[in-house]
Amino acid sequence: MNKKAIFCSSLVFILIVNFYFSLASGKEIQGQSFEHISYIEQGRGQPLVLIHAFPTEQKLWMPQQEELKKYFRVITLDLWGFGHSSRTDGQAVTMAIFAEEVKRLLDQLHIHKAIIGGESMGGYVALAFLKQYPERVEGLILSATQSIADSEEAKKKRELTAKTVLEQGSTQFINDFMPKALSPNATVQVRDFLRSILESQAVTGIASALRGMALREDTSRVLAATMLPVLIITGEKDMLISPKQSQDMHELAKNSKLVIIANAGHLSSLEQSEQWNLAVLDFFVTNA
Repeated sequence: MNKKAIFCSSLVFILIVNFYFSLASGKEIQGQSFEHISYIEQGRGQPLVLIHAFPTEQKLWMPQQEELKKYFRVITLDLWGFGHSSRTDGQAVTMAIFAEEVKRLLDQLHIHKAIIGGESMGGYVALAFLKQYPERVEGLILSATQSIADSEEAKKKRELTAKTVLEQGSTQFINDFMPKALSPNATVQVRDFLRSILESQAVTGIASALRGMALREDTSRVLAATMLPVLIITGEKDMLISPKQSQDMHELAKNSKLVIIANAGHLSSLEQSEQWNLAVLDFFVTNA
């Protein structure tokens, strides 16, 4: 296939995805600190909340929505500052505040308990949610994430990146992020889809999340204390969060399973969605 054909097929794919999301049951709810939470729910059964990675939005979960809705009531949302939820002003939005957003959505949907899943930053939010609202958690999915806090060096790097994005825009940041988010094996279609998501995010949302991640607490003790089922997923070629962090969490969590996704980088849910979905079904449905 020549480059023109590849480009056209990728463009068609992105247009189809945007059309799909325009038809899906996206909704907004009112809040006090922030006005809107944009979310989509599909399917029936046990509630499964999926929290997107930084710096994306709920579109990232489209492959999971399509497959997992056959087994779960799948709920995705845009964290504040991303997608179609309320904008932020560039100041820090902590993982605890994002966890409050998830709780507010569950309250609105009259859901008492759910499996809480998150990828990358979404995993930080899932762990913060477990700490704040343990009685609302049925199980956890921690994908491409870690329970430790940032080092001082990492905090300084996040602050520098936040300032740069606010002053210069996100183009260079996205160009630097793309090779780290996916493995070299990722298809052109997947790369174009991810880039389209990244380019649609507000720089203030990116900065707020960077500063919020720098402030997050170490949640290792929270993870070690829970008896809930915990599925830990990592891409074997993750360049952003070492698979060793997943191994460390697996050793901490008493009732956990570690799945290493072959031929996947950081965002394994997108790059190898079939393997990722199968891991969820195997842990929470087949062997439940």
